[in-house]
Amino acid sequence: MRIAERIREAIAKAVLRHEGHDISITVSVGVSALRPDVEKIETLMAQADTALYQAKAGGRNRVEVFRGSDQ
Repeated sequence: MRIAERIREAIAKAVLRHEGHDISITVSVGVSALRPDVEKIETLMAQADTALYQAKAGGRNRVEVFRGSDQ
């Protein structure tokens, strides 16, 4: 979570210049932890994808962590 947040902040602070125009971008990140009950990489990726869409729905430019069935 901390690493994802640092990456998100660094990207948000960066300003790109293209043909005299400043361009800023943001990212949304979904995070999932590899736990003993996760047996397949596809499950882990699906959980991260779920967290990503929650980040986007929550206003974008965010990091969300998959928290399981309590969401």
